[in-house]
Parts: sequence; structure tokens; C-alpha cells
Amino acid sequence: MIENVKQINVQELLHEVQSMQYDGCRLITATCIDNNDDTIDLYYHFDKDYEIRNLKLTVPKGSAVPSISRIYLCALLVENEMKELFGLNVENIAIDYGGHMLLSDGAPENPMLRQQITIVKKGEENNA
Repeated sequence: MIENVKQINVQELLHEVQSMQYDGCRLITATCIDNNDDTIDLYYHFDKDYEIRNLKLTVPKGSAVPSISRIYLCALLVENEMKELFGLNVENIAIDYGGHMLLSDGAPENPMLRQQITIVKKGEENNA
């Protein structure tokens, strides 16, 4: 379990991140978790004086999230990663690689999302 977590919504994200920056926190990274339903959890991890602070945001898959790269430029790397691997719609990234930072042409789309797999037994192909 992640400690020291503040649950926020999309409308609060930029304000909360700006507050972290004003308070002298450094951005460590962000984590994206597929909840195996219609939502994704985003965790933004910060540090100040060896104390980890976390912001948690739960968003519907396919929804838009503003980029925090205008506050912490280094966020552009993890935001491009989340956009590419999880299909998260991160808007206004300072440098947007357009889905080609990590994945090459022909790679599976959003490979970190849990996929719904249907197993069909041999001989039942026509019934599926």
C-alpha cells in the first residue's frame, strides 16, 4: 500500500502539482495502473527532505488528463510513456512524441492495458 497519498480529481491536478513545486518538492515519477475495469489510477510521486508525497487520480479509460510538464519539464518522459503504453490521453505535453517514444511502427497498441481475452475451445469456434 502506498502511504502519504492525497486523492484528487482532474480539475485539481495542476493546482496540486503547482503547490508541490512551490513547496520545493521534486518530481520523482508517475505511475499508471490499469484497474481491470473502466478506470486507470495515476500516481504522481514527489519528494521533499526524504519524505515521499503522492497524488492519486482515478480517471476513466480514454479520458483526458492535462500534462504537468509545464510545471515539471521532466514529466514529459513519463507522460509520453503513459500515453503510449496505457493509451492515456495526456494533453499539451511539452514535447509529445506522438506514440513513438518507446514503441515502433507495428507494435501492439497500448500494450500495458489489461486485455480481455476470450478462450474458445476447439470445435466451438463457430459458437463464439
